[in-house]
Amino acid sequence: MVSISTPLKNKSVGVIGFNARPIACSAKKAGANVYVSDYWGDDDLTACCDDWIAVLTPTPGARQRQPLDVPLHESLVENLFYLTKKRKLDYVLIGSGFDDYFDALGPLQKEGLLVGCSPNQMSKARDFSALAKIAASLKLSFPKREIVNTPNEALKNSGEFNFPYLVRPTHSGGGSGIRFALNSSDVIRSFGEPEDTEYEPRVLQEYIRGVDISCSVLGAGDLALTFSVQGQLIGMPTAGRNCGFAYCGNYYPSGLADETVSRIAEVSESISKKLKLNGSVGFDYVVDEKARIWLMEVNPRIQGTLELIEATGDLSMTTLHVRASHGILPEKAPELSPGVKMIVYSRRDGAAPNLAQYSNTADRTPQGVIVNRGDPICTIIETGTSMNECYKQASIIALSIQNSIS
Repeated sequence: MVSISTPLKNKSVGVIGFNARPIACSAKKAGANVYVSDYWGDDDLTACCDDWIAVLTPTPGARQRQPLDVPLHESLVENLFYLTKKRKLDYVLIGSGFDDYFDALGPLQKEGLLVGCSPNQMSKARDFSALAKIAASLKLSFPKREIVNTPNEALKNSGEFNFPYLVRPTHSGGGSGIRFALNSSDVIRSFGEPEDTEYEPRVLQEYIRGVDISCSVLGAGDLALTFSVQGQLIGMPTAGRNCGFAYCGNYYPSGLADETVSRIAEVSESISKKLKLNGSVGFDYVVDEKARIWLMEVNPRIQGTLELIEATGDLSMTTLHVRASHGILPEKAPELSPGVKMIVYSRRDGAAPNLAQYSNTADRTPQGVIVNRGDPICTIIETGTSMNECYKQASIIALSIQNSIS
């Protein structure tokens, strides 16, 4: 029997994802016994759960991020089953890493453990042809996309897109592998070297210049409620990424005009209901200089904004996620205070400092682990009376961390 007000209390909950710690911490605060399958194995993961297993083994003096023998999504699922083989789970909460690998979640669905969107719902949410039609029905803009198999095929199709455009993997997350193509040489380089004379297919995508936005929605099939509309930090130099498309966090409020925020909230709820999504889901947009709203993609699982929303709204997103999956939505969205989530990426090769000495940090790389330029080091969460104040404080901490890498 699920308690409507405290559905996670005293439940055994598995959490699985590329970065599972924020979801695990939320579920733990909500009273669950939490078991985590994570990629990183960060220093502060232990405090968020009862037991955990990670794909990586952080070792002082060695680089943390290494090539994998088994695809990440498969490793995460296998590790969770291994960790909990002597335990009976009530729920499994899904984070990043499965948007385009939803089939890997089949064994968890078969066991009746998944909370939120099913693999079938995730498949529909990631069908870009279907999303283009939904966008058109809602009078939203949608970028042109085309899958190509070779650099030559890409160049033949370049006329359809006009430079500059994006070349990206068919499966990606967090901005990984996305390349900005200004000319034919950039297109060829974006494919890399072929493996056994075969290139990995790529997606050509129209480049939309504007403000990156995400929208957090609670879905309950035919019902939906927008929780927040926030800005996204993408390729931020302050966070250690000099342009590019790496996800570097979020900020609230978005700074958009009220009517644009209301429109994004409205269409996000419509899309959620059309796709009959369940639980906490995310929608990514770009708002261009003419205030046109471009739908970019749907993330049918708990988003990276969870921790920022919890910090600025004094609530439990995992509790709301489970409640929504059982058809129960709040009457209205919460009032949120200003805040910034910033993921700090290393600007140089070196050893991670003791990150516990820095206030409001999480996802802390263990001290002494070697990070290469571009590797994530930690996350900073700042709340305050204004977004600018929060961003300034996060930036000060980020710079101090960068200067402490030895």
